[in-house]
Amino acid sequence: MSMSEAAERIRERMKSDDAVRVSIALFGQPGCGKSSLINRLTGQKLALEGVRNDVTTERQEFEWNGLTLVDLPGYDTSRFPADAYLDRFRVLDFDLLLCVFDGKFHQADTELFHEVAQRGKTCLFVRNKHDTLWQDGKELADLEREIADNVAEQVGARQPVYFTSCRLNTGLGALEQAIKDQLAPAKQERWVRAAKAYTQEFLLEKKTLCEQRVNWSAVVAAASGTVPIPGANFAIDVPVLVLLLKFIRETYGLTDKALSTQEFAVPALAPLVNSVVKYASTEGVLLLLKECGGMVVAEQVSKFVPFVGTLVAASLGFAIVRKVGNHYLEQCHRLADALLHVQLKERVAAPRA
Repeated sequence: MSMSEAAERIRERMKSDDAVRVSIALFGQPGCGKSSLINRLTGQKLALEGVRNDVTTERQEFEWNGLTLVDLPGYDTSRFPADAYLDRFRVLDFDLLLCVFDGKFHQADTELFHEVAQRGKTCLFVRNKHDTLWQDGKELADLEREIADNVAEQVGARQPVYFTSCRLNTGLGALEQAIKDQLAPAKQERWVRAAKAYTQEFLLEKKTLCEQRVNWSAVVAAASGTVPIPGANFAIDVPVLVLLLKFIRETYGLTDKALSTQEFAVPALAPLVNSVVKYASTEGVLLLLKECGGMVVAEQVSKFVPFVGTLVAASLGFAIVRKVGNHYLEQCHRLADALLHVQLKERVAAPRA
């Protein structure tokens, strides 16, 4: 297979992967922290937090990196009666539902769960605001057990309950893994790309996806090279490389908006933040190409390129694009990993309410 043929097949695969979408609906009691949960699961400031809205009049929809998260209004109210609710909000079209609560179950939540369960839809139960769970004379494990027992009593069967705190970022790693496990295999990759990592394991899954995209993009950029690189005997498709770096940043949630938030305002993270931002533009990509180009020599190309009979110029282009992509991936992974370590330390140090 020639490089151009391989590149065309890879283009189609990347296009297919990028077209995959995941949709998740959240329902539950007003004030239980659904907006905060949406923001924590994505690592993006999508929903307005801290404002209690006792009567959600319409569904609120939030988009991020191929993921749609929807905050559903109350079930079986005068405005949204039960007999038309599923059709009006197309509840059965969602890949997954999250029932979010921070107190005892409401009857409406129980009824909605039964409605969707009878139609074969999966629902995960999330007891949010875990950091406020306290009762004099009782251990935390006992309180958690009582909540799980109450859920089982309400819905008629024992279900896993995921205890989360959006203030301390606890329980989110288990929840994001549970969401992944419930999605169809074709949609799990999109979820890994869109969700914020709260564990080392999830972060490594992101890196694996990015490494695959680096190799694919290197083939495409080298095979369809249109921009001669000054001082080199090859050309590459620079827009492909720009899109690759954008893919890596978004997979790690390192958007300009996210990098400007308080969680990244840690002195120890500043050099990594600057490095990630520096190479984000087309000009930065060209600078990175220049810096990395000297690290690859023609004699090294053969070990990178799995294709036989390709031109040395195209092979060298592949090797350098791969070098650039992996260099930028390493910078983004180091930043995300450093941030995760900072947050883990803060989580351990934070007092319970």
